[in-house]
Amino acid sequence: MVSFAPLLLSAVLFTPVLDLATESSMLEAPTRHVRTMDRSIRSLMKRGFRHSPSFSALVAKLQHSDVLVYVEEVPRLAGALEGRLVMLPMAHGYRYVRIQIALRGSPDDSVAVLGHELQHAVEVAEAPEVQDQAGMMKLYERIGSRGGDHVYETAAAQQMARTVRRELSS
Repeated sequence: MVSFAPLLLSAVLFTPVLDLATESSMLEAPTRHVRTMDRSIRSLMKRGFRHSPSFSALVAKLQHSDVLVYVEEVPRLAGALEGRLVMLPMAHGYRYVRIQIALRGSPDDSVAVLGHELQHAVEVAEAPEVQDQAGMMKLYERIGSRGGDHVYETAAAQQMARTVRRELSS
């Protein structure tokens, strides 16, 4: 008879270490695909990754894509925008996007906004034809709804913000 007790005990004991390694590789490793230089954004990313399975799934999807995401805090954005995604020039076989967010409200509100914008980055990652700003505009004309000049929204990103917010609250 084979005993699975040592395997089970090993899995239970080392699961938190694997979770930390995943967080480290996704948020801190030099090869990470979602990056920031802002301490406040880094804290929000860790909170989202630790407490929202949907948020961590977005980061994992981006980690396995050809899209590199740079997240930065900005003092304010035009109109009532809390966040936006900007396409940058492609280089060295990677597509680059910048997420800009204005930190308004509670930390959980800001994590939800970041989740919303990361969903947009995943939408770009899932559309290999998007390699520049014009390609991104075509994508959002197809999958989104127009909210103003060069402003588009998707139901998936709106739902992601609600899901992340709910997961953070539970």
